[in-house]
Amino acid sequence: MGNVGQPKISFFVKFIIAYKVIQYQKRWNVTPRAAWLKFSEHKAFKDLMKEHFKNKQSKYFIGMLGGPILGDISGNIKDTKMNFYKNHIRKIIEQFPTLKIYTPKEYNAYLVKIKAKKTMGLGSLKNTIKRVRKS
Repeated sequence: MGNVGQPKISFFVKFIIAYKVIQYQKRWNVTPRAAWLKFSEHKAFKDLMKEHFKNKQSKYFIGMLGGPILGDISGNIKDTKMNFYKNHIRKIIEQFPTLKIYTPKEYNAYLVKIKAKKTMGLGSLKNTIKRVRKS
């Protein structure tokens, strides 16, 4: 007996989507929906969606990327992206409420703090030998 229902999204895809949407939301000071639409213009969006739709029918993938109108598939790209946001992205973002997006300045301060912690504990008891080069 297999699992019934929609195939699960991998954690990697969920995390990348949430991270980029929150990053775009913070960077451009827009709503999560507008950040999702902006993210959908990114050059790596196609590969990420290919990973997401790998176990599903290809008509959804074509609709997400804006392929031609085929039978009952909507040709309106934005509608497909908005439905995907409504059904998936909002839930994915809610799963990562404490996701911290660092600015470059904050990230450098964070690295300095990590390096400072390395001088504590047993590692700090080890004497470092500084050698001077003779030329």
